[in-house]
Amino acid sequence: METYPKAHMTAAIVFTLSMVVIFMALPSQESAALKREPVSLKITHAETLPDATEVVETLPTIEPRQAIADNWQTFEVRNGDNMSRIFQRAGLSARILHDVMSLGTDVEGLRKILPGQKLAIQRDTDGKFLSLRYEESPLRNLVVKLNGDTLDAFWEVVEPEVIIAFTSAEISSRAPSLYHAGKQAGLSDNIIMELANIFQWDISFALDLRQGDGFTLMYEEYFVDGEKVREGDIIAAHFTNMGEQYAAVAFEDDNGRRRYYAPDGSSMRKAFLRDPVHFSHVSSQFNLARRHPIHKQVMPHRGIDYAAKRGTPVRASGDGKVTIARQNNASGKYIVIQHGQQYTTKYLHLSNFANSVRAGKRVSQGDVIGYVGSTGWATGPHLHYEFLVNGVHRNPRTVELPKSDPVPSTKMAEFLRVTQPLLARLDALTGSLQFAQRAGEGSGGEG
Repeated sequence: METYPKAHMTAAIVFTLSMVVIFMALPSQESAALKREPVSLKITHAETLPDATEVVETLPTIEPRQAIADNWQTFEVRNGDNMSRIFQRAGLSARILHDVMSLGTDVEGLRKILPGQKLAIQRDTDGKFLSLRYEESPLRNLVVKLNGDTLDAFWEVVEPEVIIAFTSAEISSRAPSLYHAGKQAGLSDNIIMELANIFQWDISFALDLRQGDGFTLMYEEYFVDGEKVREGDIIAAHFTNMGEQYAAVAFEDDNGRRRYYAPDGSSMRKAFLRDPVHFSHVSSQFNLARRHPIHKQVMPHRGIDYAAKRGTPVRASGDGKVTIARQNNASGKYIVIQHGQQYTTKYLHLSNFANSVRAGKRVSQGDVIGYVGSTGWATGPHLHYEFLVNGVHRNPRTVELPKSDPVPSTKMAEFLRVTQPLLARLDALTGSLQFAQRAGEGSGGEG
């Protein structure tokens, strides 16, 4: 030490002291770990942030069981499944299933689960049942939840976003029926059926459609989280049939039921349907001088024959009481319905009667009363339909049908206020589409 110059000794002392200061300034491993905690702060105002110690002290403590308790296990209903099998796959006891299914009418839907539907079950880390969620539809969920030592069941109703959609289609050689035209336009079976139901009193879809006929309609579409979950009702519709224009618009009555009316407030509904069989075709029309296909002699054909597949449902064309439901050699299985004092309808060559249909039974318009067949004097499956007024056969296609009640006079001002903007919008959309179609046809060249 005595041989070192004083300048060197001074430098060594300064270096040693500097290293000590540096090591003292470095954070410990525990401090470094604390600073790596994912602390999320949402600043909504320009305020002074609390110091680090205060932030760490206010963070919630998350127990392991609490973190795992948020996990759900989803089960898709398989063919032949019931709640017992699903609970077995979930590892839950029959006792829990019994307690769930004993919660009353709210859980009755669990007895009717269908393949493809989904149930989600939540349990804690010990496997204890916490809750169940069953999606009956995208807009309605059943929830069963454990609250303390008791189970509660309730329904969650999802409020959808409702969009008004617009569609147009035309009857053509490629789409010769209402069903084909509707599918070509991208409509669901439900919307096509509703469209047919609206105009079924004025248009025979089995007999009256021609190429060039067409329709436009506005209808509801329901969305949840940006995804379409289903279609709603038709709001307004136009139908062009053999040069005649028909229009219908929806309006709610005092009971909140949505019904369809013409723009002047008259009901689209009539006392009788034009066709008792949906989407069939007419194989033989009303003809008092027709030559019978089996007996080869002139025998009046006092009704209309609707050719359709065996088993196709046949509907009552109006409210009334069944007076006859039996079988004979000529008519096969047949039904006669009396509609008040003035009108009678007959339905012949059925393959079978609907359940509970018998003499004395009252039926409503649209009720299924039987099924298309070929019993009696028939060359193939079809329905022979007759319409009588005061005991005299009339042509079901052309007979004047009595109408239902119009919009009440006390509601007429509200009806016009609500429906006129809808019909004006439909007219504008229809006109724009027709203009675009004509422009497209005129712009074509000789390739």
